[in-house]
Amino acid sequence: MRWLLAPFIWLGRILHWLRVALLNLITLAVLAAIALALFVRHAPMPSIPEKAALAIMPQGHLVYTRSQSWELKLMDELIGASRPNVLVRHLVTAIDRAAADPRIRLLALNLTDFRGGSITQLNTVAQALQRFRASGKPIYAFAPSYSQGAYLLASQANHIYMPRLGIVLIDGFSVHHLYFKNLLNKLGVTIYAFREGKYKSAVEPLTRTDMSPAAQTENKAWLQTWWQTYLQAAAKGRSVPDTQIAAYADNLPQLLAATQGNGAQLALQRHLITRIGNEYDFKKAVAKALGQPAESLSTVGVITYLKATTKPVRAAAEIAVVPIDGVLMPGDSPEPGVVAAAATVRQINRLRKNASVKAVVLQVNSPGGSVDAANDIRDAILRLRESGKPVVVAMGTLGASGAYWLSTAAERIYARPTTLAGDIGVFALVPNFAGTLKKLGINYSGVGTTPNAGALSPVAPLSPNVQQALQAVVGHIYHRFIELVAKSRHMSLSQAEQAAQGRAWSGVDAKKLGLVDGLGGMPEALADAAKLAKLKPGTYRVGYLNPPASGRPLGQLALPRLAKLGSALLPSATPVLGESLWQAELLINHAQPYGIFAYAPIAPRIE
Repeated sequence: MRWLLAPFIWLGRILHWLRVALLNLITLAVLAAIALALFVRHAPMPSIPEKAALAIMPQGHLVYTRSQSWELKLMDELIGASRPNVLVRHLVTAIDRAAADPRIRLLALNLTDFRGGSITQLNTVAQALQRFRASGKPIYAFAPSYSQGAYLLASQANHIYMPRLGIVLIDGFSVHHLYFKNLLNKLGVTIYAFREGKYKSAVEPLTRTDMSPAAQTENKAWLQTWWQTYLQAAAKGRSVPDTQIAAYADNLPQLLAATQGNGAQLALQRHLITRIGNEYDFKKAVAKALGQPAESLSTVGVITYLKATTKPVRAAAEIAVVPIDGVLMPGDSPEPGVVAAAATVRQINRLRKNASVKAVVLQVNSPGGSVDAANDIRDAILRLRESGKPVVVAMGTLGASGAYWLSTAAERIYARPTTLAGDIGVFALVPNFAGTLKKLGINYSGVGTTPNAGALSPVAPLSPNVQQALQAVVGHIYHRFIELVAKSRHMSLSQAEQAAQGRAWSGVDAKKLGLVDGLGGMPEALADAAKLAKLKPGTYRVGYLNPPASGRPLGQLALPRLAKLGSALLPSATPVLGESLWQAELLINHAQPYGIFAYAPIAPRIE
């Protein structure tokens, strides 16, 4: 009989050694992370040469937050991925410090690997470059070609280089979505949509074949604000009228045809660049300005410069900065681009109990999401305020819908002029596959104990009574949203409803409507938080928190599968398709009657 058990014995031994090997690997990874942290902590501080250039070579996209957890770093190693994206605050801080540092003589901006960001992020960095240039120090810029996003930064430079075969591609801003109604009809899928708010367009990709007139009106308004901001910033950097930049974008195909496709010569003629030259020419020019050989330039990168110039703050008091960066979802498992409500609430609760934290700034950059998630986070913010700690919101690119819902719990709200804020509206989606089963020849039948038993089945059409009930639920939550806005913003209900209707407003318009308190970003929010907490300058430190980790040990190690799936299904070569499919998947996966959404379908990145 023993020979019958032999395969199971060997299987048990194999599983045992696999388990031991896996635990050893995890232990080694933890020890390596600890050793690396100790090495970094005790590594000598880098020195800055007396005559140097601040070299800015951003790789990837601009971002507001980036996780530094060892779990995600280990995940990157396992799947061969990287997170080269650039933190906006790192760039801005380094540029502003360098402007006042006599050791830094100029700024060298190499945008070869830059992938853009939102207009809000780009303009924040562009304004820092303007301040650097105003200090009297020159900026040199280079890229093989300039995308629209890269050019907004390059336009702030005194000297702009581009090779003979390059082009400056400025074509304006637009909003386009894929619309799946016809496809869903062919598949026999019915999407029941319930919404409140004339402009609440998040459901349209699944319920229409094109953009509604209301959505067109809304989108055109904030797109115009974005475009004017871009034109004015680029024109200021080049010291030309903004109409000149606009005319270039309006007539780019004709202008290229007139120059026989010579994009570099066209850019030079239109004063968009200052010199046709390659990367070596760019480096030679930087070297000449420093009076140094091109082969041995004294340059310092952003991270090195920040490490060398950051002085430790010994103050006991702290203003904590909490990231709300991504789509709001219930649960405790953060994923890329998702704010997990339970994890965020836990992070806020810890701050409430932390005696050294005297005030909190919420760094909001979110299109909203689940109403339940937004409300859970809002309740945690209110508890934080009840403990005596003031809370201020600093909105980045987006402070829309569910993100605005939770922001109403703060004492003060700041937004950038190009922030998309408000979008006070609610919707619910219920996908139904009865038609699909019918096409396949599958019938659905049975009995129940009450008339409503099984009424929400995804394979049976919704009855009129159930549809009416769901619309009533959505209407109730919408009016609750308006009440929160009216109370927190000190408005009448009619004023709040006028500002609502599911419409996203630019920061400028949101300020006029009273939805935000001031136009500004993190500096203004931090200063206001310090004032509310009665903290004098120099008596507190600022602690930027990472996005919260999962409450489950090693919970984030499940993400490689998601990352691989995402890269396989949504290739970077098709950004519009990828973004549209991601949003459609998000809505369908969470489209349950108990999953009400306050969400803005906006992908604001400018490449």
